[in-house]
Amino acid sequence: MTFINERLLDSVGRGFSGGPMFNTRVTDLANGDENRNGEWAMPKHKFTADYALLDPREQNEVLHAIWVTRGRLHSLRYKDWNDFRIRSQSLGTGDGGSVARQLVKTYTFGPSTYTRDITLPIDTTLAVTANGTPLAVTVDDETGLITPVATWPSGQAIVVTYCEFDVKVRFGADWYPFSQEADTLARCTVDLLETQR
Repeated sequence: MTFINERLLDSVGRGFSGGPMFNTRVTDLANGDENRNGEWAMPKHKFTADYALLDPREQNEVLHAIWVTRGRLHSLRYKDWNDFRIRSQSLGTGDGGSVARQLVKTYTFGPSTYTRDITLPIDTTLAVTANGTPLAVTVDDETGLITPVATWPSGQAIVVTYCEFDVKVRFGADWYPFSQEADTLARCTVDLLETQR
């Protein structure tokens, strides 16, 4: 199995659905209470993409992706329409060094936070500042590691002001039929599951 660093067609129809899926083991106790344990360190995302009214070019693009990934075998990029942007994300304080830093996104609910590594950034959308001044960086679009062109300015706040990103997924099944909706329009609904490889 390999990762194909290409994004699956992102022009999905209104039937798109998806989001993070956690794995929590719940054990009922004799006193009526329960114990809850998170089985995964990070959630997996699941998606259902309804490719409705595909023109021949779009149909061909989805068909080629299914062929080349060989169904569930290989992974590829996918745009999660619910969550694909980073804004004003701190990367810490500059230390005068040049060690790469992991692109992350922090989710906050009340006093609690959850930090997620972002591994598939869209490099052309990345903007980073140091104390509000644009900072020249490079980013690995398969790991999310950000490296300054020079150094991280010492004592300055490093902030990702904007970045878009994808999720690494595989198809959820090995067979996806297309239906012809009209002479030149087709439809296909696919399930996708986030994967690490």
